Amino acid sequence: MASPRQWQVAPSLKKSNSELAELNLPFIIEQILHNRGLDKVAEIRQFLGLESFSADLKDFSQLSLAVEVIVKHIKAGNLIVVYGDYDADGVTASTILLETLAILKAKTRIWLPDRVTEGYGLNTMAIDELADLGAKLIITVDTGIRNKQEVAYAQKKGLEVIVTDHHRESPEPTEWPDCLIINSTMAREKYPCKFLAGVGVAYKLVQAILERSTLSDNQKKILERRSLDLVALGTIADCVPLLMENRQLVKEGIEIMNTSTNPRIGLKELARVAQISGEINEWNISWQLAPRINVAGRLDHANSAYRLLTTKDRDEAAQIADDLNQKNNERQQKTQEIIDFCLSELLELQADDSLLVFISPRQDPWPEGIIGLVAGRLAEKTGKPVLVITKSEQGYKGSGRSNVENFSLIALLEEVASDLDRYGGHAGACGFNLKVQQLPNFLIDIKKLAVKKLAKLDLQPKILIDAELPIDAIDMSIAEWIEKLAPFGQGNPEPKFVAYHEVIDDINTAGISQQHLKLCFGNYWALAFRQAENYSDLRPGQIVNIVYNLEINRYNSHAEPQLKIIDLHRADN
Repeated sequence: MASPRQWQVAPSLKKSNSELAELNLPFIIEQILHNRGLDKVAEIRQFLGLESFSADLKDFSQLSLAVEVIVKHIKAGNLIVVYGDYDADGVTASTILLETLAILKAKTRIWLPDRVTEGYGLNTMAIDELADLGAKLIITVDTGIRNKQEVAYAQKKGLEVIVTDHHRESPEPTEWPDCLIINSTMAREKYPCKFLAGVGVAYKLVQAILERSTLSDNQKKILERRSLDLVALGTIADCVPLLMENRQLVKEGIEIMNTSTNPRIGLKELARVAQISGEINEWNISWQLAPRINVAGRLDHANSAYRLLTTKDRDEAAQIADDLNQKNNERQQKTQEIIDFCLSELLELQADDSLLVFISPRQDPWPEGIIGLVAGRLAEKTGKPVLVITKSEQGYKGSGRSNVENFSLIALLEEVASDLDRYGGHAGACGFNLKVQQLPNFLIDIKKLAVKKLAKLDLQPKILIDAELPIDAIDMSIAEWIEKLAPFGQGNPEPKFVAYHEVIDDINTAGISQQHLKLCFGNYWALAFRQAENYSDLRPGQIVNIVYNLEINRYNSHAEPQLKIIDLHRADN
């Protein structure tokens, strides 16, 4: 199990930056922005929404050429296939591109691969079927950058291919697909926001297509904005940094979700089953909406998520949302069962290893759709990089997660590529396929390489804290400023503060099972969710150090600052 989390407070600013005087920032807000790499007036104004992010679509080197190809096929009446991925990013990206093409009277269809029978990315079986249907153009979204052979196969079948993706390309240009590629991550691209999600890249293509159309400027603007609810959902779901353009897209998308006079029926029904009663925020999307979209591709087929997002029939939307909600409950239960098994049965065998690998029992393979979730939870619990591997029809499928700073899972896999059938991902997350005979060598090589890569890295879990903020220094103004820093997420985490030697004035419990703890410090209450049992020895009058988030508790037209406890130590310890 992971060691106790180390509290790591960011270095304090020595003094306020005089160049930021015009912004009238409280010093602690300036500290938080500095911690996120924001020190210049222009970038802070953009971050706070005082200025819009602006970029030229021409900074994508092949975007205009891609639009010309698409227009050619629309005019010819050819079948255009949008080929997506089975996660929330891929489904939302597919949806906004198909909806835009439909407005322009394109002949289209969608293809979302089955996670189990087809796997991630383009595959020859799907290409054969699409060719038989008469398709002439495939546009990938959120996938394709590692599919050189499959693109070549499609081209031999007479199909043109355009790849839109945001995943990292092969380090060898000779391994790139030989077709038009739109991918902000690629080093060759000048587009300033390098970390768009798959749906963000698809949105850039949507904008370019609309720009090229003969629609009025007002119609173009309306159609662009119509896509932003799903751009926000897919961007948050894929955990890309919520900075620069991503931040702007998410803010605008959430606003549309909450204020549109014609909201997407599927999202309304999804919010209903998730029991979201008020306005939707980034937390609701990340923890309530996105998991229910993702579960379609994890335990069934992503087509049901696509139907939910596109249907105009309320009864159909309600039925699909209810079904996804039930599957999400099943997913949560199965995920916990596998985690418990890994920790109780498999961890002890490799407790001293720097990289943990968990393999499903042969007679009871784990669902391929949830091994990434299991890997993520295990990486969080153990503080180490984790690979989770399950038996599949073709051999084995694996998923990896890591929270270790200065360590890249995708770079690790690139060095053992000869042991793998297919692989892809990012620094903190990866997926891969192996044949049965490849597994023994892979395990030996990956463990040996991980020892070398992780030898000098600190694996102790850390809580990264923005600043010290004593509770008696809290006021409503600071809490309101922190709200302005939302939406929070990857790259812009909710600010964390530390307060030392605080006296507990009162203690209460809350929740149906009294599982939540409420501590009173002076004028403010602090909540520790699901921690009543862990902190059962606390008593009024004791002195503690706490790490916390600061938020505003609004009820009955009243609002006051409230603390959310992340970690707590007795001060005398």
